[in-house]
Amino acid sequence: MIEKHECRQVGVLVKAHGVNGELVLRLFEEFSIDHVDVEFLFIDMDGGLVPYYLEEAREKKQADVLIKLALVDNDKSTEQLIDMPVYVKMKDTSNDEEEVEEPFSAYQLVGYQTEAVGLGQLGEIVAIKDIAKNPLFEIDYQGRELLIPIVEDFIVKIDDEKQIIVFKLPEGLVDLD
Repeated sequence: MIEKHECRQVGVLVKAHGVNGELVLRLFEEFSIDHVDVEFLFIDMDGGLVPYYLEEAREKKQADVLIKLALVDNDKSTEQLIDMPVYVKMKDTSNDEEEVEEPFSAYQLVGYQTEAVGLGQLGEIVAIKDIAKNPLFEIDYQGRELLIPIVEDFIVKIDDEKQIIVFKLPEGLVDLD
């Protein structure tokens, strides 16, 4: 089974397209159709990544890609996938020919554990939410959603080896009660 830390979230399935099982994949700003030109897409379902064979992908508009997944061929099967995060293997998102060091992206931190100074362990980063150009870490805090703005000043340390991020958050930003 593929693990989240081996993948990067590239977008979210936002709606069905037609009645034959096509879906609209809304890509995050830093990704293009080239990043989803892969054999398998991984869809986050119930906390695990489920592989789907990608039969076809074509650009609808700049941020939207129409995709056809194997075994998804009717309205009922597409309904179950709406609002699901979509991942690809990390090696499929890098371009070895262009540069050696990949630029930093918050999407690389999905799967990392989080801690906050004075609060202790928060939970795992399960996704990045890009709401009106205001990106947020989505953290699974004891089964509930905790959103923390992606602000450089809030990050004290990122330990890639242990896959942990330590935050120093303003008082009142996180209400854990």
